Amino acid sequence: MIGEVKKSGCCGFTDDEIFGWAMHFWDEPEIEVSNTATNCHVVVNHVVELTEEEKEQARQEAINKLRDEEMAKMRRPKTTEKKATENNPQIAQPSLFDL
Repeated sequence: MIGEVKKSGCCGFTDDEIFGWAMHFWDEPEIEVSNTATNCHVVVNHVVELTEEEKEQARQEAINKLRDEEMAKMRRPKTTEKKATENNPQIAQPSLFDL
């Protein structure tokens, strides 16, 4: 379809035009489709309208994801300090008097 868009010389199409082309290519198996790469950019001008329920659900999912990520960080073993002292015995462990 990118080839057809390029041939047309137009830069903008409605959703119905693109959908119509897609249906035409789907319904007509004898249409030859070029396999050559086309250097182009596709821009979609579309605004998503969310309901209040969808906004709240997305907000809650984001909160849950952040919580899960932070919990996973807290569960990771702290190996960096331990490895540093094991690999270099010259690094002294702090004593109670150093605190």
